[in-house]
Amino acid sequence: MSTYRVLVVCTGNICRSPFAERLLRARLDERFGAAAQSIEISSAGTYGLVGEPMMPEAAETLIRYGGRPDEFASCAVDRERIEAADLVLGLAREHRGAIVTMLPRASAKTVTVREYARLLTGVVPADLAGSGPELADRFRAMTTLAFGRRGFAPPKDPSDDDVPDPFGGPMAAYERAAVMIHEALEVPLSLLAG
Repeated sequence: MSTYRVLVVCTGNICRSPFAERLLRARLDERFGAAAQSIEISSAGTYGLVGEPMMPEAAETLIRYGGRPDEFASCAVDRERIEAADLVLGLAREHRGAIVTMLPRASAKTVTVREYARLLTGVVPADLAGSGPELADRFRAMTTLAFGRRGFAPPKDPSDDDVPDPFGGPMAAYERAAVMIHEALEVPLSLLAG
């Protein structure tokens, strides 16, 4: 079985990126069962704290979305984690920039989560038909299609590619970030489910 590795990156790795990591894991498991184990998902922070749990507000929000915050421990992103990933999803443009600064060749596999969804607009499940039978093969083909659309589907406003940081804000800020992450992840998940 082939494996596809997704690395999700935010700033502290205690709010947005662990939420996205655990939500993507939950949705893949729900939709694809055992086949979902071919997709490995991890997260890290550009100024990552080490060994910290998710912020309580992020964990509470994740539970409402059906994810599990237990046993999460934050970590800092490094070149090895970036190298190992097939796809790096930043939560904002600053994270995409930090990844590419750390490892310039990673620009070929790094986008923000909302940018990834935007680049997949117009792609249909039939476009993945010849990609192979395994979920990891379909995910790889989907990412290739998305990256092939770079430059052809610019955002109306560059900030549209960002999920604002809820850290230190009210619960409503965590919910707003959760909605944006959920909606962005639904695009690739729906394509994979096809």
